[in-house]
Amino acid sequence: MGRQVAAAVIYQDGKILITRRAPGEKLAGMWEFPGGKLEADETPQACIIRELHEELGVESDAGEILTTSIYTYPGGTIELIAVVVELRSTALKLQVHDLAEWVPPNELLGYELAPADIPIAEEIIRTYG
Repeated sequence: MGRQVAAAVIYQDGKILITRRAPGEKLAGMWEFPGGKLEADETPQACIIRELHEELGVESDAGEILTTSIYTYPGGTIELIAVVVELRSTALKLQVHDLAEWVPPNELLGYELAPADIPIAEEIIRTYG
């Protein structure tokens, strides 16, 4: 199996948080659900809390897994694990992203999402409408 990557599904006030990869990052200019690779012996929930702290400077509480998406990029296969997350604060400090937006679920597919994130967006639309 490929690398496991956790992605945050942050639903607040009827909108979902997505972030855009900054120039110079992998997949620069594409939108994604923020997150990152699981470290050894790390749960998806522990990973997403750490990654949101590192990437966005926010504290969060991680809940259940919404869905998973398996996608093969040129660099290898990833299993993207979408974790439902509640933020304790929305004062984001972007590190690897150049933009963050709160988007109604039904508008997610209008953004150029990273390929592995598209099935997660579709599941969000089914779940949160």
